[in-house]
Amino acid sequence: MAERTDLIINKPEGGEGEDRSAREIRQDIAAKRESITKTVEQINDKVQSSLDWRTYAGDYPIVALGVAVGAGFLVSRMFRPRPTPKDRIIDAIAESFEDVADRFSGYLEAVPEKKSGAGTAVKSAIAAWLTKSATDYLKNRLLPPSNRNDEAELAAQAQARHASA
Repeated sequence: MAERTDLIINKPEGGEGEDRSAREIRQDIAAKRESITKTVEQINDKVQSSLDWRTYAGDYPIVALGVAVGAGFLVSRMFRPRPTPKDRIIDAIAESFEDVADRFSGYLEAVPEKKSGAGTAVKSAIAAWLTKSATDYLKNRLLPPSNRNDEAELAAQAQARHASA
């Protein structure tokens, strides 16, 4: 489009009166365009800063921390593995044992504690000797004679080693 530089615009009657050339009008339009561009950039910067999460985190750190914790909790709940049937059975058995232990814990608290000392060691030794004797007697009564001889030989060898040590 061809430009005309010789145009003069007259203001309507009653206006303040000078005529403006096309060049002055272009300069005025360019100035207005720059002003509008700056205003749009300022508005864009304000919108960007108001929508930027870093600005909110800087202004409200406790709220940002709470939102981050909540989002993390929700995401972890979404990706949590579901228990297998085996895991559910084991958990049920463990809970049952805990219930039984809770029921009997009151009974166990009523039992007086034993005091340790020399008498306790003697009682333990006698209990061990009686247990060994009862076990040997039952083995001799229940096992066939061929197995008894093998065990008797092993016991004799063990006593010989113990006596030599």
